[in-house]
Amino acid sequence: MEQNFSTKKWYDSKALIVILFFIMPPLGIYGMVKRNTVAWKKALYILPASFFIILFIIGIVGTILIDNYKSGLDNYNKQNYIEAYQNFEKVAPNDKNYNDAILKMKEIKPIVDSLIQVNENDRLALETEKENEKNNQEKAKEISKNPSIAFPQKQQDFLAVIKESEKEYKDAPNELKKSAVKTNRGEKIKNALGNSLNFDEWFGVVQNMRTTSNGKAIFHVIIEGTEISIMTMNNEFSDSYEKTLIDQKNPLYGVISELKEGDKVRISGTFLKSPKNDFIFEGSLTEEGGIIEPDFYVKFNKIVKE
Repeated sequence: MEQNFSTKKWYDSKALIVILFFIMPPLGIYGMVKRNTVAWKKALYILPASFFIILFIIGIVGTILIDNYKSGLDNYNKQNYIEAYQNFEKVAPNDKNYNDAILKMKEIKPIVDSLIQVNENDRLALETEKENEKNNQEKAKEISKNPSIAFPQKQQDFLAVIKESEKEYKDAPNELKKSAVKTNRGEKIKNALGNSLNFDEWFGVVQNMRTTSNGKAIFHVIIEGTEISIMTMNNEFSDSYEKTLIDQKNPLYGVISELKEGDKVRISGTFLKSPKNDFIFEGSLTEEGGIIEPDFYVKFNKIVKE
C-alpha cells in the first residue's frame, strides 16, 4: 500500500520569508523567488529588500575604501581640525600611517577642545537667545493685556495707590469718610514715590497739546488704561510761579512739536508740591474728580516718543 507524503518547503512559510528579509535579506530574496506565488507579490517583497542590500553593500565598501588618514590630512591642511581629528581616530593600528595619525591627534587636540567649547558656547548662546525671544513674546502678550506691568516700579506703586483710594472712596458710606480717603491718599502717594516729588521714565499717552496766547506749550499726558492725568498748568496766570509751561526756547518744545495725540511717550519730571495734605498737587475742581479722574501738575524735564 502506497502512502503520499506532502513535504512543505521552508520558503513556503510566509512568516519565515519575512523574518529572513530582515536578518538575511539574500536568503529571503532567494526564498521569495522559489516561492510559488504570483510575480507582483514577489516583486513587492524583493524590490525593497534589494534596495536595502545595495545600500548596505555601498556602506560597507565605502567604509573599507575610505582612506581615513588621507581624509584627515586633507582636513588638517584645510584647518578643519575637528573633522581631521575624527578622521585620524578611525585610522586602523595596522595602517602604515597610524603613528603619524596619533601624533597629529595629540598636536591638534587642544585646538579641537577649544573649538568644541566655542561651538558649545555658541549652541548655548543660541538656546539662550531663543529662550529670551520666547520670554519676550510671552511678556509682550502679557503687556498687551495689562500695559501697567511694563511700567517702572514706582509708577506701578503710584497707580496702585490711586486705584486703591478710588475704590475706598466709592465704598465710603458718607462724606466724612470720603474726605478722609483723600487725606490718607496723600500719605500713601508719598510712600509710593519714596518721599520724592521726582518721577523718571514713566509711560504715558499724549492726550492734548496746545499753546497759550504767548506761544508756550501746554502738554497733557494720561497714563494708559487709566483716567490719571499728568500735565502742565493750562494757563499762564496759574503758571506764573511754578513755570510748568514749556517755552519755545526749551528743547522739549521741539520734541513735543513732533508728537500727536495718541502717541506713547516716556516722561520724566517733578510733581508740584501740594499746599494741602495731598503731597503732590492735584488740580481737579471737586474732591470726587480728584479721586476718580485726578489731574496731577508737573514740570517736565524729559519727553521721549516710544
